[in-house]
Amino acid sequence: MAWWRTRRGDGGRAAPPDRDRAHDGDDGDERGGPASSVLAVRGLRIRFGSVPALDGVDLDVARGEVVGVLGRPGAGTSTLLAAVAGLLVPTSGEVRVLGHDPARRPQVAHRLVAALPSVAAAFARLTVRENLRLWSDVHAAPLPVDDVLDLAGLDAVAGRRAERLDPDRAQALLLALTFVGGTPLVVLDEPAGGRGPLARAALDALVRHRAAAGGSVLLTSRDAGRAAGLCDRVALLRRGRLLDVASPQRLVERYAPDGGAAVLVADPAEASALSSAAPGATFERRPEGTLVEVPGCDAARLAGLLAGLSSVREVRHHEGTLADAVRRATADRRPQHRGSGSP
Repeated sequence: MAWWRTRRGDGGRAAPPDRDRAHDGDDGDERGGPASSVLAVRGLRIRFGSVPALDGVDLDVARGEVVGVLGRPGAGTSTLLAAVAGLLVPTSGEVRVLGHDPARRPQVAHRLVAALPSVAAAFARLTVRENLRLWSDVHAAPLPVDDVLDLAGLDAVAGRRAERLDPDRAQALLLALTFVGGTPLVVLDEPAGGRGPLARAALDALVRHRAAAGGSVLLTSRDAGRAAGLCDRVALLRRGRLLDVASPQRLVERYAPDGGAAVLVADPAEASALSSAAPGATFERRPEGTLVEVPGCDAARLAGLLAGLSSVREVRHHEGTLADAVRRATADRRPQHRGSGSP
């Protein structure tokens, strides 16, 4: 099941990309292996005209595994999920779900992959139960509708039309529709506005239930904390390239081992100076100023770095999190100067 509008890459042939390698540490390769893979992505490249959206991505998802795909806006996470769902034809490389190409065999993909894009809707005039029964009936091995209603927290509104649901329950219904078919692989793209509390609880329950039963889930999320709690492994994308694949804990150990401080600086020149003075610092432009992430920084060292800065608006100390790891791994290492040298 998928609601994406199908798009296609340019389909042109290209030379093998000079792609980033995943982190090669002492703990070995964490990309998974073809023997146990439900999903195998190899050398995946997708271009829209002259714009590369994905550049040589390799990824495996094993049976019963939950894998997150995280990155900054424009990293290619939604493009990757659309390709896995069979809605984009690769420019080069391949996608295989249990050995099948979902883009070239859509009738097979329907049985193997259920996808929830960032924009979707249920049948408005059908009830919650009727929507679930409809999608259940078109799959060979669906989950029991009553079980899905319970997992999604929708049993109390099962007889209500979809058009009369509040936004939070409407999101929970879309999640329930995606899982009810019992497909080997579920692909979830988070909506731009995020999810409400009931939908977040439904996501947790449905993902964990599906993985415990041997199903696999590939998802993207703007909430790295939630991804850390749900995912066995997380793949980091930056500008269409795969940077690393590892468990959330190992990503934190690699990219944010000592926690650090987040410093909001109003003056762009001072933000640039702070970023230059702190090894490994990254930055993020915001309407209220520049947020500079200073890794592994104790109070004494931070006081020295901030000495002489007059436009510091906020300082927050914290332990390392997956959000820190994603931000540091995927960020530019120094502010890009514009005109006078401000970030």
